Amino acid sequence: MKQYDIVICGGGVIGASVAYHLSRERDLSIAVVDYKYPGNASRASAGGLWAMGESTGLGCGVILFKTLSKQMQESGEGGSPEIKPHIMPKPFFDMAMLSNQLYPALYDDLLTHHGVDFKFERTGLKFVMFDKYDKLYAEHIAAAIPDRQEHVRWVSQEDLHAQEPNVSRAAIGAMEFEGDHQINPYRLNEAYLEAARQNGVELYLNTKVTGVVRQGNRVVAVETENGKLGCGTMINAGGAWAEKLSLWATGVPMPVFPVKGQVIVSEKLPKLLNGCLTTSDCYIAQKDNGEVLIGSTTEERGFDTTTDMKYIKQLAQGAMKSIPELKKMNIKRCWAGLRPGSPDELPILGAVPDIDGYLNACGHFRTGMLTSAITGKVMNEVVRGLPTTIDLAPFSYSRFLDGQGKMIGNYHLDVALP
Repeated sequence: MKQYDIVICGGGVIGASVAYHLSRERDLSIAVVDYKYPGNASRASAGGLWAMGESTGLGCGVILFKTLSKQMQESGEGGSPEIKPHIMPKPFFDMAMLSNQLYPALYDDLLTHHGVDFKFERTGLKFVMFDKYDKLYAEHIAAAIPDRQEHVRWVSQEDLHAQEPNVSRAAIGAMEFEGDHQINPYRLNEAYLEAARQNGVELYLNTKVTGVVRQGNRVVAVETENGKLGCGTMINAGGAWAEKLSLWATGVPMPVFPVKGQVIVSEKLPKLLNGCLTTSDCYIAQKDNGEVLIGSTTEERGFDTTTDMKYIKQLAQGAMKSIPELKKMNIKRCWAGLRPGSPDELPILGAVPDIDGYLNACGHFRTGMLTSAITGKVMNEVVRGLPTTIDLAPFSYSRFLDGQGKMIGNYHLDVALP
């Protein structure tokens, strides 16, 4: 049995980032064990570093608000629904912003010292508004984040069409989040893994974890289909499959569950966008190779990774409404990814009470790409016993436990709008 200081279970963007950050000093023996199950989230991501957009609920929040607003208007009730923007808690907001700030230096380091390019692009993110309901929701967002106004810019209809000539003339303006950029999600995942490999990390790819070995309350080895890997510490970066690893390692459940998101991508197209867009129908991001990525649904359907033409059609129609030129596009492919959801949408980081040699790095829901940088940095600090860059208490597994240590977290999104 080979022995390692650290065995990381999961080689998606979170596990890969943890491996890279732990290996930078090259003083630990580290292994990554990974198997790509259908729906792996890192291979289904849009690659948006949308710290402000994700933290202020653009997407599902604005869709529900607009639907309710129209229903009230049509019923003759008038006014607007009593619904607040889906603003994430301050600890997540701070975590997302800190992680976003790490990317320019991370990009330079991985490119300069490891020869890997994850295609960091400074694009910004615009919430494109088409009617009074969109504008009202944007105003609610701005009012809810008074301390973040330096990151928000209002874009007039004239300026929007000057900056994004292919946006529909029906758009009345936009709210722009400066600093919300994008990367290539495949490239970021591979960049972390390749840099970790260069730093001496051993990669067990296409290898299933089949169990965990404990002696008393300490995890001592990870069982794989190809044999045991002894470890000083096991790190659970299992994405949507993290609960199985938790049960093996700790004997207690953990409320991480799959949240399906359907996405479509176009063939390679001439440059249509100068930045990333989000609307009350979808988000739209054009990658450096010309492909346009359009997403995404939020569905709690278990581990189902099938696509549904009804939703694919809705996404395509939303994109064409925003960018009429997309009416000419051919869809290259569509897929469904499984995000690792948690009841409060916050990641689960750090230790589990009464279990030694085990750490969580999971439950990142739809922000794994964005928060991978800070997660890798923080997990390195935890392993080395250093003060952590962020307070881990809001992200601790213990938040799901009652006074008797019984888990009270459920297996649905409590905070997220349906």
